[in-house]
Amino acid sequence: MEEVPAKILVVDDNQDNVDLLHFALSDLHYHVIKALNGKSAIVIAEREQPDLILLDIQMPEMDGFEVLRRLHQNPRTEKIAVILLTAMRKDPQSIESGLALGADEYLTKPIDTEELLVRVKSVMRVKKAEQELERTKADFTAMLVHDLRSPLAGIKGTLECMRDLDTSKLLEQLHLELLDAALTSSEKMLNLINDILDLSKLEAGKLMLSKMTVDFPSVVDISCKNLRFPMNNKKLRLVQQYAPNLPKIYIDPDKIGQVMTNFVSNSIKFTPEGGTISITAELEDYIEELDGSTRKQLFVTVKDTGAGIAKEELPLLFDKYKQTKTGKMSKYKGTGLGLAISKRIIEAHNGKVWVESELSKGTTMCFTIPLMDADKSSAPSKD
Repeated sequence: MEEVPAKILVVDDNQDNVDLLHFALSDLHYHVIKALNGKSAIVIAEREQPDLILLDIQMPEMDGFEVLRRLHQNPRTEKIAVILLTAMRKDPQSIESGLALGADEYLTKPIDTEELLVRVKSVMRVKKAEQELERTKADFTAMLVHDLRSPLAGIKGTLECMRDLDTSKLLEQLHLELLDAALTSSEKMLNLINDILDLSKLEAGKLMLSKMTVDFPSVVDISCKNLRFPMNNKKLRLVQQYAPNLPKIYIDPDKIGQVMTNFVSNSIKFTPEGGTISITAELEDYIEELDGSTRKQLFVTVKDTGAGIAKEELPLLFDKYKQTKTGKMSKYKGTGLGLAISKRIIEAHNGKVWVESELSKGTTMCFTIPLMDADKSSAPSKD
């Protein structure tokens, strides 16, 4: 199979510099993409997923440092290699700042093409080795989790069969309670293992989306159906409100359903008895950063009347294995994997996810998904 050429994004506000770099890199059969300002560079990097970015520091409106900072804040672009281009040969402060922000290398102008090609090859070689290591780690995790999941699923199935049999004459009440406790523990372990497997696939870029055109409220209904029991136990009220003009949307219904299940489950955990959980979905306009056009996106919220989260802890909410103070004080312990997985699923749909909360007043989980693909056929696709 013919090897696909590496993709390099060149970012510089000077067209002559861009053309020079394009010429030098194309001669070695790299696929070169161009951006003449920082704002478009961020959009193009997220869309095109280049292997390397050559990034000029001194640009108007948004300099290279700010571009680099935003690239590393976005999970879809944080691992892209970056070589900074600085106009001053004796500018150690800029070089130090760039490396501290996560740049892999730097070059000074005027660019020496031979040095450029050596640095590019070196960075690409290191990144390739890191990617292979990540793939090996992800493959090992997937294998380990799969090997753990199979016997655990067998244990869970056996416990379910024993519980469903007419054992009232054979077992004492204490034995039945122990059986239920073992079944509950096996279900929690299996859910955790499934979360670890999903997260490893997402981080390795191996999670396939099976998109189709679906009715969003039906996705929510399926997700909430399995949560009726814990909601009824706490006497929680579920309110669902959908805009009348809501069109069908092109998504992976199982994965978005998983997000809704995670969000609603989280609300159930931290909402006191008799509280309310509200789900809303509507259309809103957003500005496409690349061309400035106005487009539509689905805007979804899951709001509860729970304990709320302190403002300084909100950034931790989507980090794996992190817990807020509210979570630590709750009797419902968790790993935080569900929300970390949800964030990556939404971002895989080119959407955004965030949380708004206030102590003692409740929490609102929010996400958006662009409708740019909504007109595609309902046949499943692999993205």
